[in-house]
Amino acid sequence: MTRISAADAELKKSLALEGDAGVKIWRVSTQPNAELAAHFLNINPPQGAGEASIAPRPDGQFDVFYLS
Repeated sequence: MTRISAADAELKKSLALEGDAGVKIWRVSTQPNAELAAHFLNINPPQGAGEASIAPRPDGQFDVFYLS
């Protein structure tokens, strides 16, 4: 089973907790593969429709753009 880093998971959770409910900011996280990029988006709180995008990079990794 593949896992994202604990640091990435904690960052996503902390950003969600500190954010103002009325203000969302686009953020980016680089993940080593597509499976982990998708998994990152499903960490609690999961992203809703239109709140995220995954883009492949030339080096084989994936950029995850998400609202928090």
